[in-house]
Amino acid sequence: MKKNVIVLYGGESVEHDISIITALQTMKNIDRIYNVIPIYIGKNGIWLVADNMQEVKIYKDFMKIGRKVKFVTLISGKPYVAIRKNGKYSKFINVDFALLCCHGKHGEDGALQGMLCNSHIPYSSCDVKSSAVLMDKIFMKDILISRKLPTIASESIILDDYIKDKKKVLKDISLKLKFPIILKPANLGSSIGIKVCYNLDELEKGVDYCFKFDNRILAEKYLQGITEYNCACVHMNDELKVSDIQMVKKDDDEIYSFGDKYLSEKSDNKEKIDKNLSVKIKNLTLKVYKAFGCYGVIRVDFIFDNSEKKLYINEVNSIPGSLAFYLFKDLSFKDLINCLIEEGVERFTKEQFVSSYDSEALDLFDKINLINKQK
Repeated sequence: MKKNVIVLYGGESVEHDISIITALQTMKNIDRIYNVIPIYIGKNGIWLVADNMQEVKIYKDFMKIGRKVKFVTLISGKPYVAIRKNGKYSKFINVDFALLCCHGKHGEDGALQGMLCNSHIPYSSCDVKSSAVLMDKIFMKDILISRKLPTIASESIILDDYIKDKKKVLKDISLKLKFPIILKPANLGSSIGIKVCYNLDELEKGVDYCFKFDNRILAEKYLQGITEYNCACVHMNDELKVSDIQMVKKDDDEIYSFGDKYLSEKSDNKEKIDKNLSVKIKNLTLKVYKAFGCYGVIRVDFIFDNSEKKLYINEVNSIPGSLAFYLFKDLSFKDLINCLIEEGVERFTKEQFVSSYDSEALDLFDKINLINKQK
């Protein structure tokens, strides 16, 4: 009997549409030995299924364009999803595995992983803890610094502090980092909400803008004259496999924009990368995977300061776009998906620790209550 694999995508995230693309690519390449059940998470967080989920146009207005749309929910404590129509549950499906194609908020930050844990469903990404930390740029920086891994000088800006004394916060940041400064909402990806500031006035406007996306902001020293690189890593056949390295091609924008990352035409990366730099990138990718206790596939984004000849870890994606299959030149997308499923199931099996324990606590508590009542 084929294993039921649910593919989860969409979600309440600014990366909603990219998640759909990742899922459609994944479902096109998944091995036919699995029974694939796509589950779309709307921008309002509601889980849905329909008969025509492979059509891109359906995601313009799922409720109107979708054929035979039904609602879906997880069953707490059991590896099942329930299909609901007209207010009644019409079908219960046993789930063997969840392939996560969600990016950003509530999909890549541990929230979805926690739901699946509660339903005893193995899944393909990092666990709750590492997902949450990697999604939060400020927490991620703290771990990198504690492990003495190279990262650009930064400060955090907290909304409450900013509201209490805006001038002090802006002055402190500008003195500690010096201009230019780049601002990033702590829990946002795909270069959305990012601002580069060259003076105090731009810093104030940039901070006000970033607070529209998050209540915590990462402020970094903005490096000019840089080259960016991507490298992925996956746990495969009981060892860590590091991908090839991609040199990032940007348009004329000063930062690697959302359009650069997902909407531009990409050709094969034929630029030669310095051998010593390549070794450093791959070694750091391995160290990041281990430092954060990662699972599944991750992509690490690097910045190389060409003037200072220094390499920095920029950020880590625990569910990379298109699952970073394009970085593994000697691994097909199908093989990568198979690896994620097999590794995820094996990890789930190994982690079935004792989670409940019968003690005498309730009996003792009941006796104490009885004694107190008699007094």
